[in-house]
Amino acid sequence: MIGLGSAVGATLTAGAGHAADGPLYVTAVKGDDGAHAVAAFTADGVVRFKTRLPGRGHDAVRRPGTNEVIVFARRPGDWATVVDLATGQVRQVILAPKGRHFYGHGAFVTDGQLLHATENNMATGQGVIGLYDATDHYRRKGELPSFGIGPHELAPRPRAGGLVIANGGIRTHPDSGREMLNADAMEPGLAVLDPETGDCRLKADLGPDNRGLSIRHLTVARDGTTFFGCQFHGDPFDMPLLVGAMTPDGRIHFLDMPDEALAALNNYVGSVALDRSGEVVAVTSPRGGTAAFWDRASGRYLGRRPMPDVCGLAAAAAPEAFVLTSGNAGIATTQIPFESIERLGAPDLSRWVWDNHVLLT
Repeated sequence: MIGLGSAVGATLTAGAGHAADGPLYVTAVKGDDGAHAVAAFTADGVVRFKTRLPGRGHDAVRRPGTNEVIVFARRPGDWATVVDLATGQVRQVILAPKGRHFYGHGAFVTDGQLLHATENNMATGQGVIGLYDATDHYRRKGELPSFGIGPHELAPRPRAGGLVIANGGIRTHPDSGREMLNADAMEPGLAVLDPETGDCRLKADLGPDNRGLSIRHLTVARDGTTFFGCQFHGDPFDMPLLVGAMTPDGRIHFLDMPDEALAALNNYVGSVALDRSGEVVAVTSPRGGTAAFWDRASGRYLGRRPMPDVCGLAAAAAPEAFVLTSGNAGIATTQIPFESIERLGAPDLSRWVWDNHVLLT
């Protein structure tokens, strides 16, 4: 990547060094100066740092037991950065190997040793999970199959075991940017990978009736249930359900919602999260400018709140509450019964373009 070394590392906002004061929210952002960066802010909306990145970022994951956060490039990017939460500085740039690119997400399974990153085998179009040893400067030590095409978000299942992967089913190649190369042959699904053996513990496909749905984002509840959100690549006048759940043994069902609320999602889910109690499921749709909510145990639809270009989503400090970020409307919080959305932080933060995901550290 040309100029990679000079494109990272400048901490653009003062105030770093307070990671121990409380949890931080970490997200990719584009400032009003036009520079792509990673930023961290507190639960009160105070920005601790904003550090330049080599390009547009997507998601981030924290290495357990450390102040390291790995920020991935937006697909089909070939870099990830290791950022120090205490200082805001970039410690290292990780490059995807030749013939692979990142899909924007990564996860640690049981400890802080191995980073698992979703990647594309560009020659075959098959998804792989790259393995990076965090104890050896994130040296890549191999890969495992994702058991699908277009793997995107992935997460460990602490109680059920394994690593659940959202295989979106969309084949892409950097030469074609984000263009879908297999529109007539999508096979979206969820796969649970045994990270020790590389075996597939289970695979749950959406079936031929849902070929137009691409599973992209997910979150895992304490009981091992996986909640996922889809993006629909079919007739825009169709309105399939977009949010579903997979039980620990692989059974899939979709969460119902009123037609008016489903239409508001505009066939696109950008992020999925659970609240701090683990009892409320939330999704966002930047294309629909809305966030929607369900009761986790019963699957009952709870309502929605509008917010322009909302995509970033994470649990807030209080139960049944969430932090939301927007590409053009700043940072906000909302809480059941969702009577309002409250702005978080200084009004001038609305000038920043907050990107797709938010990590609660």
